[in-house]
Amino acid sequence: MVKAAETDLSGVLEGRKQYQVPLYQRPYSWGHSQCAQLWNDIIDLTAARRTDPALTHFIGSLVLAQSPDFELVGVARLLVVDGQQRLTTLSLLLAALRDHLRGTGDDARADGIQAQYLANVYDRGTPPKLLPTLKDRDAHLAVVRAAADAGGSDKVGSAYNHFRAWIAAADDPDDPHDLEEIETAVVRGLSLVVVTAEKDDNAHRIFESLNNTGLRLAQSDLLKNYLFMRLGERSEAVYADVWLPLEKKLGPDNLELLFWLDLVQTDERAAQSDTYVGQQRRLERFTGPDDIEAEVQRIAQLGDLLATILDPSREPDAEVRGRLERIKA
Repeated sequence: MVKAAETDLSGVLEGRKQYQVPLYQRPYSWGHSQCAQLWNDIIDLTAARRTDPALTHFIGSLVLAQSPDFELVGVARLLVVDGQQRLTTLSLLLAALRDHLRGTGDDARADGIQAQYLANVYDRGTPPKLLPTLKDRDAHLAVVRAAADAGGSDKVGSAYNHFRAWIAAADDPDDPHDLEEIETAVVRGLSLVVVTAEKDDNAHRIFESLNNTGLRLAQSDLLKNYLFMRLGERSEAVYADVWLPLEKKLGPDNLELLFWLDLVQTDERAAQSDTYVGQQRRLERFTGPDDIEAEVQRIAQLGDLLATILDPSREPDAEVRGRLERIKA
């Protein structure tokens, strides 16, 4: 069972909460055009709310599921099944506004943004409100914590830098309320529908349903989702130590090829378009996290072999390397 409610960004971020982007989600991918569109919408909304303060702008849905450690340390933890790109972007925008305000001497308002929307400042370790997937985590934490290396050349850093520049350009020194109006438009004027799955709902099934209605992930993404939702508390370690090196080695297309070739070993009639369905059916017989972890390890070993076949220069044995080069040619 799921619950749906319309709210604004303040309703999402205020309070002791942490939104975790699951490991199987794609990394942050918004570029200049998407960020610019959002910023222009916010500027238009800010101007319109001067005559109609109740005006809102709908930005879509946020689909959440309870994390296995939902209230383990006092902070309500929720998995972001869908909507992480918007949530991450808005977090970066608020951090950029905070840093601009601090740079202009308005420390009180900067501290307010930090405490209300960016970090759980009264909890041990000051956990951030949003915890992205591993690939983006360090860059995002640098921004949230206003570290010296915030705003790098990656997607997260680029988005933050765009917002810093646009906020600086929008700040009219003769108008003491303009940035306050922008902040209010962001946290009170952007409306979204939050869909929250109950504790016993299967987040993987929700993720699959979203894919069937337009998200359209690659089959390797769906398999990653399926595997890591079943790994439980071992998921982060297995992802960092085993899956991420495999993903970097092969890339999404060859990762899908790997899963298909593995499937063909037991069913030579398996079509590549049915890789996810066939692998899921095979994996359903494994009952616990240990079995799933062993499967990830096995697939990674096969991935090493496939990577060498695709790139014979990886093979140290000259004779074998020569044969692989002939096969590739």
